[in-house]
Amino acid sequence: MRVTLDLVRLGDGRLEGTAATEAGPEHPFSGTLELLRVLEDLQPAPPRPSSDRLPRSPR
Repeated sequence: MRVTLDLVRLGDGRLEGTAATEAGPEHPFSGTLELLRVLEDLQPAPPRPSSDRLPRSPR
């Protein structure tokens, strides 16, 4: 899973920003503990079908 972070350090030293994966929306956070919670809750993108493994047809 690849996570993209947009970080800003405020004047008081606090981190603020957003975290996002390829598959999901951006998750805003304010503070280091919130950032860790956001990272724990992120879900990986569903696996992509490979060219040698085609999806099964429903029966």
